[in-house]
Amino acid sequence: MVDSGAVIASMPEQGVHVVPLRIVFGDHAFQDGVDMTSDEFYARLAAGETPTTSTPSPGEYLEAFRAADADHVVCLTIPASLSAMHDSATLAARLLADERPGCSIEVIDSGNAAAGHGLVARAAAFLCAAGEPSEAVRERVLQAGREVRMYGTLSTLQHLARSGRVPSIAAGISDLVGVRPIFELRDGQARRAALVRGRRGMLRTFQRLAVEQLGESRAPVWLLVVHAAAAEAAALLRDALHQVLPVGRSEVASLTPVMGAYTGPGMTGFAAMPLRGLEAQGVP
Repeated sequence: MVDSGAVIASMPEQGVHVVPLRIVFGDHAFQDGVDMTSDEFYARLAAGETPTTSTPSPGEYLEAFRAADADHVVCLTIPASLSAMHDSATLAARLLADERPGCSIEVIDSGNAAAGHGLVARAAAFLCAAGEPSEAVRERVLQAGREVRMYGTLSTLQHLARSGRVPSIAAGISDLVGVRPIFELRDGQARRAALVRGRRGMLRTFQRLAVEQLGESRAPVWLLVVHAAAAEAAALLRDALHQVLPVGRSEVASLTPVMGAYTGPGMTGFAAMPLRGLEAQGVP
């Protein structure tokens, strides 16, 4: 699954740790992707329950930094404009610096969320596993954050409306006329990239956007297709993108519940970035 939590990669190969966000139903809090499955989450949504989400505390990040047990740690968070994760992780890094003067913790805003954040984290983890120095990991993370392109569409805007991200009246009109917006997330900001109607129109628009943003360079790309309880639609999108992009690595993944709280079921989308350096080795 694609997590929205902070990703902590340590050098040399110490593994990758995810600090999960929490999803709250009533008085009960669950760790995203840990103690609630997607099926359980969407069953609660279908029953009419409304979730909220919360950011990990600085103490949780501090525990994760300690558990990494490494001299150099890179922590990736989603954009500061979308969450308090970055501030919490930064405070925890300062606390650990006082506790362990020789330990280097760098907190980096990936500029992306969900699938885009996942690709940046994969690039960082790849270099860490290869034993690359922290400077190389940092530079690749910053480069990947700039190069990732991410698009997605929702089957309904009602869940975004409940979160206050779009007006309820706009969500209702969109659902009524059967028009689905395709959103782009870049530089920590979401914007509408297109309006589509029907599955064919959606797939053609995704193909067009992918070619416009990624096709001209002809460099092989790392493709990550994501969905929220929409595996069939995600498979169709993956096939459509393989037709128009020079794909070097490809995955399909489901979003964790904390993202589903904002998208609702039926979300499909993708993130892609050019493969560079070690990542591209062995790719035709």
